[in-house]
Amino acid sequence: MSGWTSAELYDRFLTYLGRGNGGVMDADELWTATRVYRQLADAQEAVFNDLAPVAPHAFVGAPTLLATADGGRTYTFGSGVYPFGHVEVYAQESGGRELLASTYGTLGGDFVIEGGTIRAPGNRTRTYSSGPYARFTKFPARLTSAQEPELQPPPARELILWRALADAANVSQGQMDDTPWRERYIDARSRWVRTWQTQYRSQGNQAFVIPGGPWWLAIDAMNGAD
Repeated sequence: MSGWTSAELYDRFLTYLGRGNGGVMDADELWTATRVYRQLADAQEAVFNDLAPVAPHAFVGAPTLLATADGGRTYTFGSGVYPFGHVEVYAQESGGRELLASTYGTLGGDFVIEGGTIRAPGNRTRTYSSGPYARFTKFPARLTSAQEPELQPPPARELILWRALADAANVSQGQMDDTPWRERYIDARSRWVRTWQTQYRSQGNQAFVIPGGPWWLAIDAMNGAD
């Protein structure tokens, strides 16, 4: 894992705080194991929230079948899942026609956005023969001693460490200066954003071809065959 597992992030965090002792934490009422992992978990979520909108293709997962509990009026992205950053919705797993967002009263659109749910415009029933499917960004599972960080590639997890240390300064009763850690985060962020944004030369080209641009601003499209 290139030195960036949960346990290694834990050890690095304590070492930089000056509380590490060969991988064993010194007695400390503030930085218990529970608090350290909570700090790292919060930092990973903050990193995802910060970077997914500016380098979306690095954070999008595989196509996921959307579920309906009301016969096709609404569809959800999974239990407790809230998509963010970048979302693509398709009529079929194979891609095919991309479904486009519209306003609620526009019968020519495919869906309207309701947070973590999409609804057919006009509250109509809309069913699909083998879908719909979506590719989207979602928040990672909470980082713990047993749950490994999800940020990829592993060396990018330095962002979790720097963000966690910077945020830790805010709960250290004035004993830490967050400036060095925030500067390291900003430097690492710049490097990794450039890496992700240039990973694939043609990524995102379709967004310039489809009228309407970003999915959340997509213009109305007449319903075609699904």
